[in-house]
Amino acid sequence: MRKLGRKTFLSAGTAMALAVVIPPLSTFSQELFAGHMAQHLILIAIAAPLIARGLRISVSPVGAWVAFVSTFLFWHWPVAFQWAAGALPTQLLEHGSILVTAALFWSAAFSRNELGHGARAIYVMTAAVITDLPGVVMLFAPRAICTMPGENAPAFGLTPLEDQQIAGLLMWVPANLVFFSIAIWLLSQWISPQRRVMPT
Repeated sequence: MRKLGRKTFLSAGTAMALAVVIPPLSTFSQELFAGHMAQHLILIAIAAPLIARGLRISVSPVGAWVAFVSTFLFWHWPVAFQWAAGALPTQLLEHGSILVTAALFWSAAFSRNELGHGARAIYVMTAAVITDLPGVVMLFAPRAICTMPGENAPAFGLTPLEDQQIAGLLMWVPANLVFFSIAIWLLSQWISPQRRVMPT
């Protein structure tokens, strides 16, 4: 039964990852920056945790944290994601590196390793705070600084700035719901009565 559950998680995560690179989302992402950020959101907050639950691989928490956070910040640099959007191979490189490092990150969060439940909750929350930064910039920037090379926001009734603001909200609010929900679950495991050591 446990093996079947892992296969279910892995299949669901793989299906979500594939949904990112096929229409309609892949089409929207060429014209809307918010569509591009939706791809990242699905990979980081849905596909990667499911895949991590399915694979159950052992990784270094520090290495996984650094790999994920640095990869996330790099691909949210306008020059980097605009370069990646220029051709299918570079798009796949962008999405693939985000998915792999996010899956490693979640594997460390879910695994029984040198970190206890409380430390893993902090591990998740610190990553959430740092990866919030691009979303905050997108949301509060006074002008559009993050646009796709084929930006066509007016076709969707939006200005490029509004498109960017929606992208910022996507990366800030829904992503945080996932990260902090998992962190709260880890904290609940840490303080649960079954794990509490009673004083003698």
